[in-house]
Amino acid sequence: MQHSCHRSCQRSCRRTERGAAAVEFALVVPLLLAILFSIIDLGFAINRYTVLNNATREGVRAASLSHSTEDIRAVVEGSLADMSGEVDVDVTCLDAAGGSCSSWDGGHQSGGTALVTVSYEHSWLTPMGDAVSDSLKITKTSRMRIE
Repeated sequence: MQHSCHRSCQRSCRRTERGAAAVEFALVVPLLLAILFSIIDLGFAINRYTVLNNATREGVRAASLSHSTEDIRAVVEGSLADMSGEVDVDVTCLDAAGGSCSSWDGGHQSGGTALVTVSYEHSWLTPMGDAVSDSLKITKTSRMRIE
């Protein structure tokens, strides 16, 4: 007994095996697509975080050199020119003793600390991200001593 099927029913067995393979394929493909889409969304979100991190560092560097709030915002927004969506830039400072400044343009002093916070609302690329939430808010703060 070489095969479980007799010669008379070999065609039927092949069709059954092909049918089983099609069912297995139909069960596995959605799972593989879900994993693939999740990897794409996560990778894109990590990319956006990295770009936001770099823009925040550029902004705080401009702040540490005592640029105006508008100049700092222009530096951050210039670094984020490739990102679509709304970006919120907040520039604050701490005095040399660690207390909060009244405002950046009127309150920053040499020896204090510049703080630049950038928030970005990241939209998902695939339906997998939408299954988790409508969007992802990414916020990054950088600080540097004011020269």
